[in-house]
Amino acid sequence: MNKKLTVKDLQNFKGNKKLVSILAKNVEEAKAAHKVGFELLATGSPGLYKNPDNHPQFEEIIKIRDACPYAFMHWGAADTLYSGLNEATKVAFMALEHGIDMFYCHNNFDLIKGLYKQGIPGLGHVGLVPSRRTWTGGFKAVGKNSNEAMMIYEQCLMIQDAGGVAIEMECVPYKIAEAITKKVEPTVVSMGSGSGCDAEFLFGCDVLGITDDHIPRHAKKYRNFKKEYSRLQKEREDAFQEFYNDVQSGNFPEKKHIVEIEENELDKFLNKLEKR
Repeated sequence: MNKKLTVKDLQNFKGNKKLVSILAKNVEEAKAAHKVGFELLATGSPGLYKNPDNHPQFEEIIKIRDACPYAFMHWGAADTLYSGLNEATKVAFMALEHGIDMFYCHNNFDLIKGLYKQGIPGLGHVGLVPSRRTWTGGFKAVGKNSNEAMMIYEQCLMIQDAGGVAIEMECVPYKIAEAITKKVEPTVVSMGSGSGCDAEFLFGCDVLGITDDHIPRHAKKYRNFKKEYSRLQKEREDAFQEFYNDVQSGNFPEKKHIVEIEENELDKFLNKLEKR
């Protein structure tokens, strides 16, 4: 990609191009996403009181946006960062001013509609919505019977009617997800809902194997950065130990690490010093 994607681009891609999304938590991950050319970029924020998922502060999110300038980026502000539509609108406009393209709205249809009226793209979320999981029984798949599947479809229609640009569909049976994707207008982003959606989505921390807790079943670990970080920490400790030991033994600094002075200038200085 060599240009910033827009809502219109997403609409044109539907049914024509498979998109890929990744959640970045730092600038390094965002730079890698830009290098690869991810069409979609996701970010989240810590809550007012807790940050169990180690999301970055908003200052870092701005840097993430700058590091991956072309991807269509959405930001998931924690519920405690706003209360009601008016505050959410202010927060969303702030995000847009910093180049973020879309505001994450959970499954709050009124919020999606309210933001749409202000020209702010909204992302809805159906299936397993972690922050709303108490209503669906915890961390579990949703839509495994016909009634639940129809509920998900109805929610997608509500997001569509509210003006939602995209729908994150998490842990929904893949045949249900595929059938709904074909029936709705917004871009459907699969998080553990199979390859029949418009886009596929994983967290960068899962891809890199640095998730603190259990890596979800629907995720795939492509690297083991925890092992690499442990190796680097051991190398760091060893390097510090060697430096300490060299100082104690007199092996550091060596001649190449110090500044010389001409002997005659040294003698002049020492004579002056002796007279003080």
